[in-house]
Amino acid sequence: MWIIRRYILREFVIYFLSCLLSLIFIAVVFAALSELKTLDMENGQRLFVEAILSGIPLLIEIISPISVLLATILTFISLSKSSEVIAMMAAGVSLAKMVFPIFAAGCVIGLLGYLNQSYLAPLWGADERTSMVDSTPVNNSWQFYQGRLFYFSGLTPKKKRVQSSRIFEFNDQHQMSKVKAYRQLELRHEFWRIGNGREVEINKNRPVNRQSPKNSFQKNEFPFVFKKELNHPKYSGFADLIMEIKLKRQGAVNYEADLFALYQKIAAIMSIFVMILLALPFSLGSGRKSNVRMGIVFSIILGFCFWLIDQIFVSFNSAGLMSAELAAFGANFLFAVLALSLIYFQRV
Repeated sequence: MWIIRRYILREFVIYFLSCLLSLIFIAVVFAALSELKTLDMENGQRLFVEAILSGIPLLIEIISPISVLLATILTFISLSKSSEVIAMMAAGVSLAKMVFPIFAAGCVIGLLGYLNQSYLAPLWGADERTSMVDSTPVNNSWQFYQGRLFYFSGLTPKKKRVQSSRIFEFNDQHQMSKVKAYRQLELRHEFWRIGNGREVEINKNRPVNRQSPKNSFQKNEFPFVFKKELNHPKYSGFADLIMEIKLKRQGAVNYEADLFALYQKIAAIMSIFVMILLALPFSLGSGRKSNVRMGIVFSIILGFCFWLIDQIFVSFNSAGLMSAELAAFGANFLFAVLALSLIYFQRV
């Protein structure tokens, strides 16, 4: 049994790598043609190479599901043309056992896809090529923490310093009761050191000014100020993204875009297995009449349709017409239902 599984796995890996590398090569050639204008600029050769390299992780992200679909179809068409599928079934090898090594390979591809999206893409600057990225450094921050509203300006994360901060406190009627203003804050271990500060207490609509009685505060009295800014949530690790959602939820900040990015990362891994399911009805059960060319055509058409529908759902979410859950998992759900329906009717 293990010999058969290794044989199927080897066939799938060969087809997958061939499809992936071929499609990436074609896409890179077209991308290179569009970047030829950079050769006339200063340091044009370096900019040209950087532009090409930074686009490869994004191409891998788009092409991987199509390559899995194409490789699965070609693997089983190849086995069907030589009647190896029939021989395996006659030997007691079920369809589930034949598909198992491909699903196992899908787990590895999904993991590598996550690493590519979360680490390789930001490392090579691929995330900066998307239109959604704002690379302007953040120098101020509003945060809601423990019933108080904090405003920080002049952030210097490397030195753990803040130029100034204002803290707004409220009473039970949600009216402002006190404003605290501090300058030259510095985080040292578990304490915030304050250069100078003033407090304004509002009592019966009359402000009362006085110097701050404290020159240091415990770290947990302030929100998490120097958090890592996510240029593009989709191209961040799960841990960073979940932390971002947690902090925004705690501070009553809108985290819908980050939640959608988290769902997209999960959906990207799921799409690998959806493509495997979708390939089965087009590759099994056709015996020697299997047509490799038709398998390639079906793969390209279905892969393009999957990508197109997914992009439509993303646009709907951006326009506020679709929830994050439905927009992220909608294409996977539709094509999974299509695959299971085709498999059911083929068996009937």
